[in-house]
Parts: sequence; C-alpha cells; structure tokens
Amino acid sequence: MRRMLYAAAACCFVGLATIGCGPKGPELGSVTGKVTLDGKPVTNGLVTFMPVAGGRPATGKTDANGQYMLLGVDGKGALLGQHRVTVTTLQETVAVTEMRSDSPEYAKQAVVDPSAYDSAKVVEPIPARYNTNTELTEEVKSGSNVIDLELKSQ
Repeated sequence: MRRMLYAAAACCFVGLATIGCGPKGPELGSVTGKVTLDGKPVTNGLVTFMPVAGGRPATGKTDANGQYMLLGVDGKGALLGQHRVTVTTLQETVAVTEMRSDSPEYAKQAVVDPSAYDSAKVVEPIPARYNTNTELTEEVKSGSNVIDLELKSQ
C-alpha cells in the first residue's frame, strides 16, 4: 500500500513538473521600428498593434528618436498576422507643487475657477487617420520585424 502511495505521489510530481515545459502562449513576432511625422521623429508616442483576427493588442512607447518596441501581455512582440495600427501622443502630466506665500495678491491668483478646465483641450498632433480613424495596417511575421511608420500631416 505504501509503495502505491509513493508511486502515485511520484506520478503527480512528474505530471506537475512537465506542465510548465510546454509552449507558453501564442507565437509572437518581435516588432521594432521608428515613427516619423513629416520626416521628424514622433516622441512620446504610443504605437498600438491590434490583431484583425482578434486577440490581445501590443503597444510600444516611442523614445526621443521615434524608436519603439512592442510589448504585449504575452511578452515582447505582437501576435502573428494582420494588425490595425494606431499612433497617438502621450500627454505629459504636470506635477503640482505646494507653494506658500503670505501675499494677499498671491491668494487671489491662487484661486482657480474649476470651469476653466472645461475649456482646456489637448490638441493631438497625429492626424485622426493614424489613430481614431486609422488607415494603417501591418503584418507581423514570425521572427524579427522592423516596421517603420512614416506618417504625413497632409
């Protein structure tokens, strides 16, 4: 009886150990490239590849030179196949620091009308045909993919 218990425990251990040895999700293709708008690098941009056949998107942030590398939930790269591609810019947030002054004039200027924020609008420099109404499609293949995105404002 004891031998059977040890044998069953050994089988369970081997079975659990081999579970992690199989493939770890769908095959991905690594994707890097450069994003330009009218020949100039798009800095602080967000590039998103959305699989046409469905599945998880992959995103990458552009650096000061417009270079990006896609990352997804499943790892570095994007799912293989056709993708709709969007490019938007990331708006930087401004940190508010606490400032103090005993001046009554400062106190008057420090009072902010909340309705002033309603009229503030962020202007997206990337045309809508590359983000909200994207016309971009790209194919991700197995292996390494270099996909440069040369955008035009007109």
